[in-house]
Amino acid sequence: MSAVFKFSYISSLYLTFCLLLVLALSAKNYDATLCHDDERQALLQFKSGLVDETDRLASWVDETSDCCNWAGITCDNITGHVHKIHLPGICAYPSDYNTIKEYNKAIRQMLRGDISQSILYLKQLEHLDLSCNGFRGIQIPRFMGSLGNLRYLNLSHSSFGGTIPPQLGNLTELEVLCLGSFYEAYEFFFLTANKLNSKHFRGTY
Repeated sequence: MSAVFKFSYISSLYLTFCLLLVLALSAKNYDATLCHDDERQALLQFKSGLVDETDRLASWVDETSDCCNWAGITCDNITGHVHKIHLPGICAYPSDYNTIKEYNKAIRQMLRGDISQSILYLKQLEHLDLSCNGFRGIQIPRFMGSLGNLRYLNLSHSSFGGTIPPQLGNLTELEVLCLGSFYEAYEFFFLTANKLNSKHFRGTY
């Protein structure tokens, strides 16, 4: 009887050890940096082209940190690839504020500058939202038409100008396209919608 008890006791200790080992390894994997180095560098280059007066991207600073924890960034929990950049600003109109000071404060929170071609390194990017920022008349980059996995693209109310590039028609996975407050957007919406294959495509203009 004592031999059986001894065996049972040793088995319990062994199982407890195995359980603790599994938990330790799981915790280690959980704490590990999820972000891919090349995608982190691509995001840092993207940030370098932007003017960010109010430090909305203050978390985008450490070249060794997990970019999946940066403001506005979402990664796939398994692969670690960046699949979402969500950086909408504030759609500010003077009538929405009591004073010019309040309005100017809201305006300062808008990102502006240039959009870096480095985002092409984000091969699994599905969602890009830069709406309600202030890009001061720059043209939507043609290279955005090469973001082949995009399903959601929102550039509305961000003061883009010039001609809307027809290359956006190459985004065959696109389901949502928002280009509100853009010159000739109405005409472009129908042109692009006819070229896209998604059954659930919808757009705003």
